[in-house]
Amino acid sequence: MNNHKPTLFFPVTIIAFFIITAIFSGNVARGKDIDGILAGIETANSSFKTMKADITFTRTITLLESTETSQGELSYKKPQKLYLKFYPPKNEVNIVDGKYVWVYHPNEKQVEKYEMSKGKQSSQSMSFFEFGYGESVGEAKKNYEITLIDTKGEEPKQVYTLNLKPKDPKSQYSGIKLWIEDGFWLPHKIELGESGGEVVNTIELKNIKLNKGMSDKIFTFDVPRNVEIIEPFK
Repeated sequence: MNNHKPTLFFPVTIIAFFIITAIFSGNVARGKDIDGILAGIETANSSFKTMKADITFTRTITLLESTETSQGELSYKKPQKLYLKFYPPKNEVNIVDGKYVWVYHPNEKQVEKYEMSKGKQSSQSMSFFEFGYGESVGEAKKNYEITLIDTKGEEPKQVYTLNLKPKDPKSQYSGIKLWIEDGFWLPHKIELGESGGEVVNTIELKNIKLNKGMSDKIFTFDVPRNVEIIEPFK
């Protein structure tokens, strides 16, 4: 029996509404103004095609006073290809190949398979990571109220914190925060709140490398021998 909940979402769940030309409220007392921040985000998002990074994923359940942290590595290729490997003890591989989401548990010899065009879980397959690295301006404006809530540091190392509040009360995430460094303009930290903030998923990216050579083979999952395929929505 499969006892795992897919990491894709994130779990693997990253969704993307980050090139934001949405209407921001508030202002900054220092550093770039809103228009400058948005221009930087748009330029950075449109110019990169691939990304590799080390990832730290932390899931905190406040009522249970429980925190689980996992380390791993990811590769991402626009528009919808993702490879995410978590090291032991989690020991899990998530692959999005553009059509299916695969969540592989080597220790249990099981892989969960989701068709991206069907089911809630499959639609969440990219949301964990894509906040800030995919999606469109129109989707961001339609789905979120976006505000700039903090600016820290000194030029050129200022970090801006953006808050995205879903307009849909039934949204999986009750709140989203993105941390963006001046000059880089893509998020290095993402916080996703669930259940009114009782569950917080935090993604931190380090050693980010953009537009390096990346073969599509990494996004192909070849099912190993003696591994059971589980298709929850079929």
